[in-house]
Amino acid sequence: MPDIYIASDKKKEKKPEKKIQMKEILKEVTTNPLAAFVANPPRLRFETQDREEKIILLLRRHIITNLSWLLLSLVLVLSPTFIFKFFPLDFLPSRFHLVVILSWYLVTFAFVFEKFLSWYFNVNIITDERIVDIDFPSILYKKISDTKIDQVQDVTVRVGGFSRSLFNYGDVLIQTAGTVPEICFEAVPNPERVSRVLDKLMFEEEQEKIEGRVR
Repeated sequence: MPDIYIASDKKKEKKPEKKIQMKEILKEVTTNPLAAFVANPPRLRFETQDREEKIILLLRRHIITNLSWLLLSLVLVLSPTFIFKFFPLDFLPSRFHLVVILSWYLVTFAFVFEKFLSWYFNVNIITDERIVDIDFPSILYKKISDTKIDQVQDVTVRVGGFSRSLFNYGDVLIQTAGTVPEICFEAVPNPERVSRVLDKLMFEEEQEKIEGRVR
């Protein structure tokens, strides 16, 4: 009988160990809704999330990847000033000038809005139970891929090029044994840190199986 009680005490000691070890990797809590690396978000849920499932990381493409379309947007905003200065629309009635300008800026706004939504809502989520990849190829189409942590077979970090090395972002390739053979986190910040989190979760999942704590 004493042996049974001793074994029970050991299990109770090991349960909080998982939370402590994860905090050693991700100590911070990110509350910025526009961050690309969101650790332990306090008030964030996604539609397929289970009640007891906890989000460890939410990732977007690094903010620097938006630079190209932001510069193009700036050019589009400033273009009418120079175009109409050197190429005046004298052949059109004056009342149509305003229509042309408004149409131009409406198209520019639509371009900026679509690019922002694409960056903001195309996310990768790591929970304590699985990996979720949410993609919006277009505004009207959504694709969700996920796999359990225990189905992850290999994690590879790919960082190449001057800008990726300078700003510390890259791709995290996740090989799985599930229906989705590979999940790719594209151009995410701190890819080595993301890999360490995944490695830790995989190790803890194996420990849960060995100790019979699988949920």
